[in-house]
Amino acid sequence: MRLANRFELVAGAFSSDPQTCLEAGEALGVTAERNYLSFHDMAASEATREDAIEVAIIVTPNHLHFEPCKAFLEAGIPVICEKPLVHSSEQARELQRIAAANDTFFAVTYTYTGYPMVRDARARIRAGEIGQVRFMHVEYLLEWLVNDPSKLGKGGIWRGDPVKAGPTGALGDIGTHAFNILEFVSGLRCTALSANLMRTVDSFGLDDTDLIQLEFEGNANGLLWSSFAAPGHRNGLRFKIVGSKATMEWRQEAPETLSVFRLGQGDLTYRRGNGDLSADAKQATSLPAGSPEGYLEALAVLYSDYATALEAGRNWREALQVPVSDIYEGLRGVLLSEVSVESSAWKSWVAFPTS
Repeated sequence: MRLANRFELVAGAFSSDPQTCLEAGEALGVTAERNYLSFHDMAASEATREDAIEVAIIVTPNHLHFEPCKAFLEAGIPVICEKPLVHSSEQARELQRIAAANDTFFAVTYTYTGYPMVRDARARIRAGEIGQVRFMHVEYLLEWLVNDPSKLGKGGIWRGDPVKAGPTGALGDIGTHAFNILEFVSGLRCTALSANLMRTVDSFGLDDTDLIQLEFEGNANGLLWSSFAAPGHRNGLRFKIVGSKATMEWRQEAPETLSVFRLGQGDLTYRRGNGDLSADAKQATSLPAGSPEGYLEALAVLYSDYATALEAGRNWREALQVPVSDIYEGLRGVLLSEVSVESSAWKSWVAFPTS
């Protein structure tokens, strides 16, 4: 928000511990009267103020997404929520219904859609640069769970607790990012999947490694691989889109470049900040070529998009060149976990719901 420079933090409920909440609000410059001890108090009070907040941002552990989202939506306040959106598609559809009743803005922060070269890939695929999409591969690999699980901090522990994390572990936490980025870049929707959700670390309560075959519209196929327990991978998100003319590849750990490997021709490397990028990539770029942009800048791009959408009011869906990931995308992330759990249990292909 600070990088986007279009937001002011004026209210909050910062912790379930009252003392921590008060101290955090004070440190962040929030006045005492708008430093709330619960999100229920915050939603109720802000809704009655002439200078009410324009959007509420939910950045809690997964099991504390639904109730705050519902409270703010019912108070008529737009919402930005972390992923995975909620624990069940039933909860997601209830939020979707409440938001739709007043066409209230609702965004889900799929961070990696804010990277300029991811948006460049999206624009180039839509322009037909790689031809018809035939196969897609995405992997999101981390290594943190390989270390002694007993020494995990608070954030690591709740990710293995089904009550707090939801029905899946690695899939819900990072696999949702991988799934979303494939649909975002390709423009194709998943229609069916076959999942194998695995636990390779005994003391972890949920899946830590996942392998999922995917079918998409247009006869395209795909493969999703996510893991918390892959040594040597710090934040290893990578996608490869294979088309009839060329293959396109991007890596989060080298986010400044987009590679295109062409049929019978030389390979191409597009670099962020150069003049031959798509309009979508240029709009998401803030620094000149050679001055690296990364994770924080990608989040700033999303928050700048959110500000533009919020300022557009009822026309927020038409306000942006690249659409934000909204509550529908959040629902699809929840469905990914539910359908994959079913598929893995039955060891069979399962259709992906259309809505």
